[in-house]
Amino acid sequence: MLQVIGIGPGRPEWLPPAIIELVKNCEILIGGSRALKLFPDFTGHQYVLSGNLSSSVDVIRNALQEKKVVGVLVSGDPGFFSFLPRLKKEFPEENIDVHPGISSLQFAFARAELPWQEAIFASVHGRELSVLPQVITRPTAVLTGGENTPQKIAQFYLERGHNPKISVGNALAYPEEFWATMDAEQLAQEKTFLKNAIVILHPHSHRYSTMKGSGSRLGIPDEEFLRGKVPMTKAEIRVQVLAKAQISKFDNVVDIGAGTGSISIEAAGLASEGVVYAIEHNPEAQELILTNQHKFNVSNLCLIPGVAPDVFGELPPVDVCIIGGSNGRLAEILKTVPLIEGGRIVITAVTIETVAQGLKLLTDNNYQDIDTVSIQAVRWKAVQTLHMAQALNPIFIISARKGEAS
Repeated sequence: MLQVIGIGPGRPEWLPPAIIELVKNCEILIGGSRALKLFPDFTGHQYVLSGNLSSSVDVIRNALQEKKVVGVLVSGDPGFFSFLPRLKKEFPEENIDVHPGISSLQFAFARAELPWQEAIFASVHGRELSVLPQVITRPTAVLTGGENTPQKIAQFYLERGHNPKISVGNALAYPEEFWATMDAEQLAQEKTFLKNAIVILHPHSHRYSTMKGSGSRLGIPDEEFLRGKVPMTKAEIRVQVLAKAQISKFDNVVDIGAGTGSISIEAAGLASEGVVYAIEHNPEAQELILTNQHKFNVSNLCLIPGVAPDVFGELPPVDVCIIGGSNGRLAEILKTVPLIEGGRIVITAVTIETVAQGLKLLTDNNYQDIDTVSIQAVRWKAVQTLHMAQALNPIFIISARKGEAS
């Protein structure tokens, strides 16, 4: 039998009696050296869990073949960025009992005196900082590690023009515990060495309370957007594009060639717990996106100035990709956009040639459920006592889902 045992912060005073009793009944105990020291009275065999996880897996496998009761000690809670997924993969047929502990997440939010039922979580341990949300709309807990220190996270946001409030916890529950709350500018200058810390990114209080703003509508009348001389997707077409995109509440969305931001703003209302990234290279359009964002009070919209795919390094993985303009680089975009497997993509086109190119590229890149519709809306305008037809330009809408990587 395999017991996966959470030891919480790793201090004896934080070990519940149930965990102590459980360890007594194990025949083999595996964990880090500090974790094993929590149980000095254990009389069975002990093995130190090292960086070479394969050797530890072999020890567990041999013990299970001998019908031993094996206890694996994991810091914090086994369900939060622990060894558990590896064990489930290595021993799919084994009866695994999982016993919870107090996670660093729980400890940090308690220190911060914050509820965490609506928080989001990320880890930058061995990952790029680009996985962090560009716009902080909810409390966000981040596990750090390696080169990605809390100071690096603070610098990440400062370089993007943000100075969020950040709480930092290091060695929580230990005598050398470090706990502080400061803004990103202060944290970037902090000299304390913070190894494997947890940070909490605080949302701006106004953004947090008014996140949806007035942009959570579909088919906003065209005249409500400020547009200057920048082309804009008309309301009738906008609704159909978003219907094909099937945006959900927690989705991250990228709108490539965002123009005035009309699609981005309505998408942000649908993805109220996610973030919409508007990529636009035209300086006039960039200004309009920001102006319309302010007008509609939309906080989960992040403008990324530049050209796709050159700026894709600033994106996290996204659930939905909408392409309104590709600057002739559609092939590169479809090949490199950080769209998750099964993610939705929608392409708008006004020429037959672009449609043909798009369909071929989607097929070549293993996109699935490819669908194409053409739409021409006609508005009937009152002219004195009569109504005259005012036809809008016809448009093609291609939609698909990203298939498995070949």
